[in-house]
Amino acid sequence: MTDLVSVASNAVQSYQRALGTVSNNIANVGTDGYSRQEVVMVANPVAKVGTVYLGTGVTVESVKRQYDTFAEANLRNSNSELASQEPMVNYANRVIDIMGSSSMGLSGALDQFFNGARDLSSDPASTVMRGSFLRDSENLAARFGELSSQLDLIQNETDEAVKSYANSMNTIFKQLAQVNTQLTKQKSASMQPADLLDQRDVLLKDLSSYAHINTFLAENGAVTVSLGPSLTRDVVVDGIKSFSLGTDFNSASPEKVSLVLDPYGSAKPLTGLSGGKLSGIMSFREQVLGSSRSSLDTLAGNFVKEVNAIHTAGIDAYGNTGTALFNIAKSGVGLAGTVKVAFNDALKVSAAAQFRVIEAANNTGSADASILYVPPSFTGPNTLSSVLVNNPSEAAGVLTRTIASRPYTAVATIPNGLQNVAVFMGEAKEGQQLQVFTRDGRQIVGAAIDTTLQGQVISSANGFETNASYSSAYLNVNGTESYKDLSVFYGAKADVRKQMQWDMTQKDPEKHPPLSSTNLPAVLEGGRIQPGLSRIEGNLFKINGVTLGSLVATAGNTLQASDMATWIQAAGATGVTASASNQVRVPFSQLRPDLPLSIKSGSATGFTAITTVPTGITTPAALAVAINAQSSTTQVRAYLSDTGELVLTNTAGNEGKDIAIDSAATPNALGMKAGSYGGSVTLTRSLVEGTDTPIELGFVNGAPVGLGQLGFRTGAYIKGSPSEDLLVFVTGAGESKIAASYSGTPVDPKQALRSKPLLVKFETATQFAITDESTGTVVARRSFNPNILEPAFSYQGVQISFSSPPKAGDVFTIDGNKDGTGNNENMLQVIDLESKPAMGGGKTFAASYIDNVNDLGNVARQAAISQSALTVVYDQAVTARDQVSGVSLDEEAADLVRYQQAYQAAAKILQVASQLFDSVLQVR
Repeated sequence: MTDLVSVASNAVQSYQRALGTVSNNIANVGTDGYSRQEVVMVANPVAKVGTVYLGTGVTVESVKRQYDTFAEANLRNSNSELASQEPMVNYANRVIDIMGSSSMGLSGALDQFFNGARDLSSDPASTVMRGSFLRDSENLAARFGELSSQLDLIQNETDEAVKSYANSMNTIFKQLAQVNTQLTKQKSASMQPADLLDQRDVLLKDLSSYAHINTFLAENGAVTVSLGPSLTRDVVVDGIKSFSLGTDFNSASPEKVSLVLDPYGSAKPLTGLSGGKLSGIMSFREQVLGSSRSSLDTLAGNFVKEVNAIHTAGIDAYGNTGTALFNIAKSGVGLAGTVKVAFNDALKVSAAAQFRVIEAANNTGSADASILYVPPSFTGPNTLSSVLVNNPSEAAGVLTRTIASRPYTAVATIPNGLQNVAVFMGEAKEGQQLQVFTRDGRQIVGAAIDTTLQGQVISSANGFETNASYSSAYLNVNGTESYKDLSVFYGAKADVRKQMQWDMTQKDPEKHPPLSSTNLPAVLEGGRIQPGLSRIEGNLFKINGVTLGSLVATAGNTLQASDMATWIQAAGATGVTASASNQVRVPFSQLRPDLPLSIKSGSATGFTAITTVPTGITTPAALAVAINAQSSTTQVRAYLSDTGELVLTNTAGNEGKDIAIDSAATPNALGMKAGSYGGSVTLTRSLVEGTDTPIELGFVNGAPVGLGQLGFRTGAYIKGSPSEDLLVFVTGAGESKIAASYSGTPVDPKQALRSKPLLVKFETATQFAITDESTGTVVARRSFNPNILEPAFSYQGVQISFSSPPKAGDVFTIDGNKDGTGNNENMLQVIDLESKPAMGGGKTFAASYIDNVNDLGNVARQAAISQSALTVVYDQAVTARDQVSGVSLDEEAADLVRYQQAYQAAAKILQVASQLFDSVLQVR
């Protein structure tokens, strides 16, 4: 009887618990993250009664939580992948809606801008059209700003979203650590409360929506969470500890954001983040928002650059050179937002070109000419200032080497704007010449070159125009027949000197005003002559137009500087006097008074010993005394300068003679190389009131090497400015030293060209000449190909195109346009920008913008496709999880009926037991 009651009561209690568990499942059928629970019943141990083993009933062993680790992990992973697409889809579509909108997009504003340019080109004199074009420009600038502003709004919104996501993740990290703390109370996961484990899994699933996570479950159910590529990297939850996630926005690249793990502790960058909304929004910012902003900024920058280049190349209605139409920041993020129209005066719109070409009224051909200026790009030598310092002294000379197989050297380019240029060649070798050309092959200084050298020198590689041809018509010509009326000279030259004067009345130096300068006579000082010469041929040189005859040394002698001075003086050049001198200056540090010395002067046959070993001389002063003691024999005297140098010079009456040092005494007391040191010639020209009185020692049939023998460097002198670039060359093999002096600064070649009208005359149907109208100088003569009309030719950046080939005799005038209202050529160039491939990949502005919007559409479409596919994957993961852990009402209803029936049956057993017990009690 007792066994019957015990078995029934255990059953009633067990099935009551089972019914409670089923009821709990049914109650939580809609609870997110709830895992179905199931009662596990086991039979009680059997009892031995006599020789028989009898069952003792049932008991509830545990309430089992239905859970599949793989299904849960799969659900989290698919949740991460699906959530990563949401920001890309939503935000990318917003960017497309902004940039592709007809009311906010750029396409309509670009069309309106170019249509406004077309309207203005049809009536450039109309102030109304100019104002309309200016308003269209303002509308375009405003549209750039609006687009940039909208991208800024999305930027700020996603900034806040990233911060919000990071904060939500930090909250989950802390909650997981708290759950882990509760889980540490049990050693086994099977002993943990099912609801606590459900809470853990819900937190993990929520976390997976922000980022892909790696997890490890301990034996007691505590979880370790990592955001990195492996479980050991970038751990954010480790047992009861959690680490926060920080954000670091880059001001230089605001679309980029760096994630920092444990920013207030041992901070380190989080680089392995993937999946989830946080990864998705970061991908959107870099791939879509960043590229959209970059593309818009690049488009704005290129557009402003191209339009401003054209606008500044034109002239406005006032006749002034155009200014920039748009302003834009030079650098930074969001350049498109800084685009502004630079002025509000419609008359400052540069509709006209800075150059114009006018067909002569009597042209027989029907060719219409158009003009375009494209800044020229030349190769060839570097500018003069970058090659040579502005110093004419021999010490500043730069060594130039020319070889026989390539008998020329490109020395420098004299840029347009430099004035009064003088280039000097010292130590010239036999056959060497200093040459100056224009870029079109007009030689203006130097010696004529033969056809072979012309073919080598006149090339675009050396800085000449592509179609340049050689001409010596203006070579060394001065006066009205010179090249552009320039004053040039080739040889050795000295101008009248100027002595500055100041009014010294006041004691205060700042109150000394300058007075007019005083003229001083021109002085041409030569260097040392070449010793050992016995003859100079006649008709090699001329002094101020007077040809010098021959000079021959007397028998047994060599030519001295004094002989050359007498020779030049005898030529009878008006006002020119020649003198000779000789000085050998020896630095104090070089002197060795204790060594021997023998010297002589002029053409003397023998040397005179000044000192012998042992000398007994210990000071420079004593050495000077010893030299002067032999002056009557050597015709050489010595003295000490203020700087301590020992100076050797000629005695009176022997000025200009060579001073020679004997090679037998080597080394010698002067520490100098043995040999003859020639004297120098100085030319002076007296002043004539009201007349320029320079000294010009030039060539008749001579050459720089011969002028060097006289002690003079050869120079190419260009007085004034040619208003164009010049090229300097050295021809002839050998080494020489080049120096230069100049004044002025380079100028804008375009504006310089505008001030010089040009005439283009077709001498034949296949040849034309370009003439400087103000001077009559033929600056270029070119061949013409009737089959090439656009452009037909280019001169210093001006490109001329023809509608048909001109005929012989046709004339066209090129000048700087002064009419800013009656000309539309600059606005036509603005219109041409609409079809110009000014963007990367050979795209126009509009095509580049549309392609960018299309690329965004492709990204959004791909994200939407991925989202749809991943939704299916996610749904499958949910189904797989629900099959294990989900509550099925059908199954629960069946279990409810089954457990109810079992419960009722157990209760019936108790009832029967009770009745039996009562029956027993009634037995008497």
